[in-house]
Order: sequence, then structure tokens, then C-alpha cells
Amino acid sequence: MNFWEAIVLIVIVTSVAKVFQAGLYSRSGRARRVTIDDKGKQTIIEHADNADADIRNQRLQGEVEELRERIKVLERIATEDRKARDLADEIESLRR
Repeated sequence: MNFWEAIVLIVIVTSVAKVFQAGLYSRSGRARRVTIDDKGKQTIIEHADNADADIRNQRLQGEVEELRERIKVLERIATEDRKARDLADEIESLRR
């Protein structure tokens, strides 16, 4: 076996191992992400998909509650303003 055959064999074995490893992660329900910073350093982030979904759901529920409170305030402002306008219109109609 010459030098180039050894290099090709190493590349093939590494590629097959990576594919096999990705298959194991996908079957176990875990996600794996590799990030590369500006200096070329790789960081592997492993997490469960369910944990991310739970965090996202909690954040979205918080946003929904906040939006509901804002809608309540806007409804109150709109109805109070309408009453004031109706009262002003009635006063104007009485002056005529």
C-alpha cells in the first residue's frame, strides 16, 4: 500500500464514521450542531430537541400573555375614549 492509498483509505473511513455517527444521533432524538468561530475553532453543541422546544414554547407563552395584557389596555383606552367622545358630542348637540 502506497502513501496515497493510505490517505484515501483514511478519508473513506473517517467519512463513513461521521455518517454512522450522524445516524446514531438522529435515531436517538438528539441534535448535534457544530459552530466555527472566527479563528476556525470548532465547537460541538449537543442538545435534546425537546429541551429547545420547551424553552421556545415557554418564551412564546410569555409573549402571548404580554400581548393579551396589551390588548386589554388598548381595549380599555378605546372604550374610555369613545365614551368621552360620545359625551362631547352630546354636549355639542345640547348647545345647538
